[in-house]
Amino acid sequence: MHVIGRLRLSLWLCAVWVVVLYVFFVTLATISPAEVAWLTVVTVILAAMVTLRSIRLASMLADRGGDPRLRRAVNRQRERRGF
Repeated sequence: MHVIGRLRLSLWLCAVWVVVLYVFFVTLATISPAEVAWLTVVTVILAAMVTLRSIRLASMLADRGGDPRLRRAVNRQRERRGF
């Protein structure tokens, strides 16, 4: 259930980002929304890739029989950032 919560948060953040991007270009009014539709598609693809990576890493870290090198690398990154 924890993974679904993270996925839901990522999807909502992606939706908010798309709305903000659309409003920005409409407000700018020098570029039509049809001209930047490709940017929205690229953004959605990138957000999906990040979401899938987060889910994959969360499942690997949750598995106690997983790769200990991965667990140490993630802990090292967390310590460096102060988490």
